[in-house]
Amino acid sequence: MFGLTMRIEMDELGITLRALSKNDLPQVVNGFTSMKVHRWTTQMYAQTLENEEEWYENNRKAQDSCVWGIVPDGSEVPVGVTGLHRIDIHGSCTSGIIIWDTSWWRKGVATRAHLARTLYAADYLNRLTIKSMVRCKNPASLNALKRVGYSVCGVEPRTFFRDGEWVDSHHLIWLNPQRISLIYPEGLPKEYEEGVVKATESLEKARQFVQFV
Repeated sequence: MFGLTMRIEMDELGITLRALSKNDLPQVVNGFTSMKVHRWTTQMYAQTLENEEEWYENNRKAQDSCVWGIVPDGSEVPVGVTGLHRIDIHGSCTSGIIIWDTSWWRKGVATRAHLARTLYAADYLNRLTIKSMVRCKNPASLNALKRVGYSVCGVEPRTFFRDGEWVDSHHLIWLNPQRISLIYPEGLPKEYEEGVVKATESLEKARQFVQFV
């Protein structure tokens, strides 16, 4: 499925998360042809319009995922996608993001998308946890997730091969601060305390700045 439209504007930069349309697919194809974009993804081949049409149809019908195109102010087209996947009966899901237009890197687009997506997961999909994974050599993505309350819960060695060498991966988890007593009735482990504090702050900020349009 595709998520309902959300807008978040902070510090003079706004982004809109909206459903993708088939008219957006040429932008997706163009974006997914660069090794700079795919440096830390699992993909190794350029996509075609036919591939992306199949991806679009699969996501349109999927009952366990929720995907958005990311459109920052100043752009008429999506510059990336973000989503929640594996939305299961146990209250969990996974998250992901790709921004293919590199001119929008390091401008706060990912942080705003994370805030809106996390709000949707916690307040509307009633998720207890959100899981994610980041390559250990991708500190920008790691820090963007940690800012909204994700905690590193493990490192998986040698999961990925790039530039002639093996790379480890961080596993992360976001714990819904409103459900800690349910998730951890025996008490929250100390290693997650900082993340839960940031998750609480992030939800408060998202509720202030995210609007459904």
